Amino acid sequence: MLFNSLDYLLFLALALAGWWVLARAGWVRLLFLIVASCVFYAAWQPWYLGLILGSTLIDWLVAKQIHAHEDDTTRKRWLSVSVVLNLGLLGTFKYFDFGSRAISDALAPIGLYPDPVLLNAILPVGISFYTFESLSYCIDVYRRKTAPAKSPLELLFFITFFPKLVAGPIARPADLLPQLDRAPRVDVARVSNGLFLIATGLVKKVVFADYVSVNLVDRVFDNPDAFTAAEVVIGLYGFTLQIYADFSGYTDVARGSAKLFGIELPENFDRPYQAKSPAEFWRRWHMTLSTWLRDYLYFPLGGSKLGERRTYLNLWLTIFLIGLWHGAAWTFVIYGALQATAVVLHRLTTRVTGKPAGGPDPLWLTALKIAGTMQFVVFSRILFRAESLDNAGEIVSRLGSGTSSLAQIAPGVWLVMLVGFAMHYTPRAWYATMRERFVALPAIAQGALLAVLAGALLELSSTQVVPYIYFQF
Repeated sequence: MLFNSLDYLLFLALALAGWWVLARAGWVRLLFLIVASCVFYAAWQPWYLGLILGSTLIDWLVAKQIHAHEDDTTRKRWLSVSVVLNLGLLGTFKYFDFGSRAISDALAPIGLYPDPVLLNAILPVGISFYTFESLSYCIDVYRRKTAPAKSPLELLFFITFFPKLVAGPIARPADLLPQLDRAPRVDVARVSNGLFLIATGLVKKVVFADYVSVNLVDRVFDNPDAFTAAEVVIGLYGFTLQIYADFSGYTDVARGSAKLFGIELPENFDRPYQAKSPAEFWRRWHMTLSTWLRDYLYFPLGGSKLGERRTYLNLWLTIFLIGLWHGAAWTFVIYGALQATAVVLHRLTTRVTGKPAGGPDPLWLTALKIAGTMQFVVFSRILFRAESLDNAGEIVSRLGSGTSSLAQIAPGVWLVMLVGFAMHYTPRAWYATMRERFVALPAIAQGALLAVLAGALLELSSTQVVPYIYFQF
């Protein structure tokens, strides 16, 4: 059930109707939306519902035990149950086959050729997102940063809430659970803001991400030899626009949908292509993942408190795992290593030059840093998008051909890319003004605008369904 479908809009309307009818019904309201979220998830993979529900209930019991004990050793033992359970499930479904093949390949040079043991299991949709949420719940209870959920229904709601269930944003228990302590109430401004977010998210997905994907990016990566070097470069920039419009558009719809229920979800993007360094890029891109690994990996490893060399190691490992989180393939291993090395080199360079990171720069230098970071992002994403190392090699080889014709880039692609990137660099105040003016309109005017937009999106939408990119992670 894709966000950019009539099925989702109908489902959302029915879920909203039930939620608000049961607004004063306490646990019944939560149970209703948990069931609705399970129906939403079952539209993809009903056989993995038990995985979500079972692991969540175990974490609820584990957190209760952590909270009930004062002895730190006992509390750590209970926490280890959650860590082993959640990372074990994620590792089994996502990385087991890749690791088995890698071990088999590594033994070949010494004359051993064992057949890899493969599960060939279908990756549960959203497992990379809800696993981190469930794990953070037990860790935060252990750290005494959040109280345990009052009932298993509250934790099930936190994990399964359907707007964020499949592709985030990754919520924290301290942000979402307290919102359940009060009965929801209708806030007209919040509803209007939610509708605005849904509308902008769908525009990003349909007008920018899907159009560029179908008309350029997929063709370039499927058959790079059919394109010139210059066209491949445009295809890489097209993918850079596509993945941002796709994922940030999904997040907009998720956050907008949540607002209609009176629930606030965290932001996930902060104009990442305005970053002046690789480190800043990861502070602006998929922020809920970056901050999760910062708080639950980088800081526990010691952060920057154990000396400069250890800081580099901690930083490298954290950014590397951000890359590896995206997929079990050598392309993502190399992508993560490349991103981690760039972030460490940036820190080292900053330290050697003695200039504080993020310090004031003249306009020309700021523009140069943004442009340089952007080129690194664009070309490193060859590994992100390529189906295999061979496919990535074909792209790189084609870039080296030196051919320069742009005849296969359609005028519509040029227009969409120009507008898409231009919007990314417009002043924040322009977007804020648009949102405020929409919110200030009478309800009937808002409805009319949304109806016109819906009709336009139906006309512009591709006949080929393009799934959200981050569903595969």
